[in-house]
Amino acid sequence: MQRDTMDAQEEKPMNSPDECEAVRQKEEPKDERRRRLLRQFGLVCLATSGHFALGATLPWPSPALSSMAEDNSTLLGTEISLTPAQMDMTGSLVSLGSLAGAWAAGWMVSVLGRRRSLQVISVPYLLGWLCNALSPNAPVLLTARFVLGLACGATTVAASSYIMELADVSVRGMMSTMPTLGIVLGSLYTVWMGYVFPWHYLALVCAVPPTLLLVVTFVLPDSPSFLVVRGRRQTAMAILKGLRGEYADVEAEVLELERRNASSSSSKGSAGWKSLLKADVLKRIGVMVMLFLFQQMCGNYVFMIQTARVLAAAGAPWDPDAATVVVAGVRVAGTVVAFFLLDRVGRRHCLGASHAINASALVVLGVYVHLRENAAPDDDTYVRLNWVPLLCVVVIMFILNVGAHPVPFILATEYFPTNIRAQASSICFSSGTAFAFLALQLYTPMQTTLTQAGLYWFYASVSALSVAFTFAFVHETKGRAVG
Repeated sequence: MQRDTMDAQEEKPMNSPDECEAVRQKEEPKDERRRRLLRQFGLVCLATSGHFALGATLPWPSPALSSMAEDNSTLLGTEISLTPAQMDMTGSLVSLGSLAGAWAAGWMVSVLGRRRSLQVISVPYLLGWLCNALSPNAPVLLTARFVLGLACGATTVAASSYIMELADVSVRGMMSTMPTLGIVLGSLYTVWMGYVFPWHYLALVCAVPPTLLLVVTFVLPDSPSFLVVRGRRQTAMAILKGLRGEYADVEAEVLELERRNASSSSSKGSAGWKSLLKADVLKRIGVMVMLFLFQQMCGNYVFMIQTARVLAAAGAPWDPDAATVVVAGVRVAGTVVAFFLLDRVGRRHCLGASHAINASALVVLGVYVHLRENAAPDDDTYVRLNWVPLLCVVVIMFILNVGAHPVPFILATEYFPTNIRAQASSICFSSGTAFAFLALQLYTPMQTTLTQAGLYWFYASVSALSVAFTFAFVHETKGRAVG
């Protein structure tokens, strides 16, 4: 199987779950370890401000277009009138920009480093929101959304790599769920602020998270993994000493990083791109692309973004605004559960269980919709059971955020050593963005072709296929040093 043919270096004793922290765990007092991990968690929370800014960007069209329908006057005294196609573009242009941003970040992160890249990324965020707020017409508004998409795509590469490289091996899964939580909380921030502010002032309010990102980057340390690859060994060791504590064998960790990245070039950012052509790296990228395909074609983004439409089509009586808030809250709960499970049961098991439960809930939802649509006109059974689709959607959004949503993002950084992590993850994240765009664009055509119930069963079959794929080809990274 694929997971048995991964880089032979990962089968060395150095990669056992306990080896990387064996020295520390023999002597480090529990209180000292707790305080050190809390400091580490604090740094990760600060770095997550990038994903918070990303999350704040995505749902802006929902409250903004409603506000614009009531008053489309701009801060410059003009009026903006968007066609239906342009309304769709306020969301799709962010996805398009994310594709380009992720690819550009693959080069930028490998040359400038993770922390400095986050500083650079804050600039298009701020420019995008400023142009968004001051837009005098539709073309400027849509251009601003594309610029914001560039920043979002770059954030997925830079911030995800940075967070993973800061964390201890034993808590890396927990720390790596923080970006997902940041996105969810950022989305809630925009939705809530949209109740208070009109669309142009909402854009200014959304500029607060990237401003915070720019400020915290001057507090965050550089990525020690990146410093080792760039030949700045002593600086890396000093930062690692602060992250791992006085009881850790920092020298051994640096030696392991150097061994795993021995083929990298400290002076040429293109070295990582050339390394992507190796057979084992291409296999890993192929696995990750498939995971992102399953992540999106199992209904993940459709249920996340089209919640109100899904519930309405299924016959559940639910206010659209309330549905958005409830689903966001359920996603937060699922992410919190993932925070505690990923380092206990592993990435593969969370991913497999998530897709298995999702498939079951989708089958039930499809059966309910099919029976309701074909029921006799005087049969009120399914009216009395209209809580079933709501329960199914809640289960789906909860369980997807336990495994199917966060795990591909985590593995896309853990699967690759530092010298190719930025480039390889940029390809993986770009594929995920493309599949998300495709899934959203195909929602209505597939619903028309397959029927509503058939669409849910299609999503269920994708999740079922993902379960088999996960246990056949996905390599477990829990407790392993990734370089």
